[in-house]
Formats: sequence, structure tokens, C-alpha cells
Amino acid sequence: MDWLNPESLASGFDTAAGTFPWGTTFEQLEALGVRPAYAEFGVSVWHVPGADVLGLRSSRTELMVPYRGRPVMSVRHRIDLPEGESHVNFVLRAHAQLVSQLAVPDYGEMQPARFKEENAWNVAVSAGWRVGNVSVGISWYGAPRNDEAEVKTSGVLFLDWDDEIAAAAPWLDAWQQEQVALEAMLREAHAVAKLQAGPAHEQALYRGNPKDIRALITAQRVLRGPSLHFTVPDFALLKGDAAADHQLVLWSAASLEAWGVSDIHNTVYCRRGETLRAQWVQVLPAKGGGSTDLSFGPLANTSPYRPRERCGAIAQFMDILATMPGASFQYSETYDC
Repeated sequence: MDWLNPESLASGFDTAAGTFPWGTTFEQLEALGVRPAYAEFGVSVWHVPGADVLGLRSSRTELMVPYRGRPVMSVRHRIDLPEGESHVNFVLRAHAQLVSQLAVPDYGEMQPARFKEENAWNVAVSAGWRVGNVSVGISWYGAPRNDEAEVKTSGVLFLDWDDEIAAAAPWLDAWQQEQVALEAMLREAHAVAKLQAGPAHEQALYRGNPKDIRALITAQRVLRGPSLHFTVPDFALLKGDAAADHQLVLWSAASLEAWGVSDIHNTVYCRRGETLRAQWVQVLPAKGGGSTDLSFGPLANTSPYRPRERCGAIAQFMDILATMPGASFQYSETYDC
């Protein structure tokens, strides 16, 4: 079996249908005739026939995108257990093979006692490497798993392309044009309702060079939640007696062609003919202390738990929001288990 050049991991991912560059979308794969055996989580995960990777056989591969229409950024290769070979012997041999190709892992853990437990849901050996802008990881099970494929699997090889700025580039200009239009809209908007809420957060995953944080956060929004925009600096409707970072404002555009919800960092909006779903979830105390969770599309806000009878301001805010064109509202309860 030929070993692939480890550096090829930095440029693309492998399937039985061929090798495709990072940045390829499901739509582009379909245009090339690639189809999933099945999909899950909407259309964010494709299960496709696998390929040999780094000298290891994978009958099944999972391709993952962060949002519909966005590129494949994560790949999971289920590593087959060769027929007739001991799981433990194969894992030790295959792991040594990976180390010989990828060098000493950046991190890793070995718990050989877990092989004796013969528990397929435990991880006995794990390791991780960096190849260009791709994170490579391996998890070897304590015992082989009987996955959906006909063959048993001994572990899973993870590939994550995390150059988010490069990944977002094809959609960045269109998103930024929307941001510019939104900022003009916010400067002339009027308040419909305000709410004292939990602290506002930028809702970002901080990775990479701190000097690129703004570009990184923008890229993450373009990739994972393109309807989540930035609130204009010094947004007048968030000024007042209450702390700006604990406020939500429901606003309407001066043209009446759009409305939205903003905190000090984040804004979502709904144009005429579009829809926006709001949710209020009371997470009741159980093992944890509970919380009061609000969401408006991708904009989320969490505050310490209060009984519903003490949430009159939230109820009023949501009742008003429910009257806005295209709005929907759902209340639910769960437990902090």
C-alpha cells in the first residue's frame, strides 16, 4: 500500500471519488458527480466511501461543513481493522506508522490498560499534529467498533482545516456589503423595545494571531452564521441609564423595510419577506443552577436563572417581538442536568 505524502493533507482531503482541495463545497462535489451515502444534521455532514490515507484503509469518511453552502473544513476517516489482525497489534503498528510519517506528536496520550478493558467507547491511544493549516488527530479505541460499515473500525483520523480567513474569502465581499448597509440602517433606526439581559459576548472562537482578531471573527461569522453581523460602534439606541453590555434592543429601520435585535457587539435583522426565529428557554435548576437563555437566530444571550414569574420584562419583550413582520417565537423549558 502506497503511503501518501503527509504534506498533501495541507492541500486537500481524500475520498474514494478522488482528492479535493480544501475550500471545496458540497455543491461543487455534487457538480463533479460525488454523492453522499447519506447525510445528517441537515446537510452539514456527508458520509461518503473512504480512501487510503497515510497508508491506512478507511472504508467510510465523513465530510463536514460549518454552514450550508460553505466549504468542507473537517474530515473524519474511520480506520478499518484489517481482517484477521489483532486490534491491539494493528493499533500499535498503525500508530507507529503515523509517527514515522508525521513526526513526534504535538500532544498525545497512551493508556494501554484500556485495551484490557475491551471497551470500544474508550480511547486507548490519541495524538495530534499540525500540518500546514490543518490539525491532524488520531484516536484509537480500546476495542474495535462495529460502525455502520460492514468492516470493524479501530480508530478515527481527524483532519480540520482551520485557516478560517482563507476559507471565508469567497463570501467575504458580499457579507461586508451587507454589513455596510446594516450600519447605515442602524444609525437611523428607532427603538421598539429594550430589555435588561445577560452580558453581551462577541460569540467568537479566539484562535490565531491576536492582531487578526477582527478579521478572524468576521471570517467565523461568514462561515458559521452569516446572518450574525456587528453592531455599529456607539449605537445610540443602546445608550442610557443601563449598562450597554447588558442590554438588548428591538429596533425598526426608518424605512420600515427591516427590523432587528442588537446587543453591544452583535446584530441580527429581518428584511421584509424574510423570517427570524426567537426562542426563550428556561433551563430549570437540577444538577446545575439553571439559566435563562434567549436567542434571536444566531444571536444568543444567557443570564442567571430566574423563575418565569419573575421574567415579566422578558415576556413583554418577546410579545412585542412576536408582532414584527416575519417573526416567530417559541418558549420551552428543560433541566440543567
